[in-house]
Amino acid sequence: MRANEFLTEGKSMPVIVVDVQPEYANYGNNAAVCHNIVTFVVNQTGPVLFFANAENTGVSGDTIYDIKRYWEDEVYEYSGEYDDPYQDPNFKEPIDWSRFTLVDKGYGYLRSWHDQGVDDTVIVNAIRLMYQAKVNDSRELFGGEDSDTYEQGMRDLLGDDYLIGMGDTISVGWASVAQLKKFNGAYLVGGGRNECLWEVKVLMNAFNIRYKMIDSLVYG
Repeated sequence: MRANEFLTEGKSMPVIVVDVQPEYANYGNNAAVCHNIVTFVVNQTGPVLFFANAENTGVSGDTIYDIKRYWEDEVYEYSGEYDDPYQDPNFKEPIDWSRFTLVDKGYGYLRSWHDQGVDDTVIVNAIRLMYQAKVNDSRELFGGEDSDTYEQGMRDLLGDDYLIGMGDTISVGWASVAQLKKFNGAYLVGGGRNECLWEVKVLMNAFNIRYKMIDSLVYG
């Protein structure tokens, strides 16, 4: 979906945002895209599910406070009288944070297979199998890695890539599927395109949760 397409659909659509935060916005050429994402999301009126990498997981140097201040700085119009807007007695929160559900999710749950070339459809099948078996780690599939059935199960699942599955793991349970289902049909924005955003997208694909990814509002 291109930028001019979402403008015609109204402002009340739900949005899922991934990793629009200082550490990533300040990397490479991400700054302009992240600014546009913040502007777009703030101008919407629907609910926002915001996945971030912050203090609870220790993946980035950002805190939840840092992330909120970054967003506020992107939309706050400085009068010039105060270096810090919070010193301004007339300052009003530029963002309605009550619309946001912020999830400190961490990183890299599905990447070990993806980065070694395992097809997305295979990873989707593995995710579904893990949820059906009520396990969070691919090493617990097929009776577990110490069982006699594990290697054959990995061969059946991964085909020629089965050694990747034997040597590396993917995991689920880092995001609430029930929560994602509440955002069925949401806009999907953020990044990185083949990293954290991809992980959220593939998890949604595994449960047939619809989304509309806005290509112009994706970084990485």
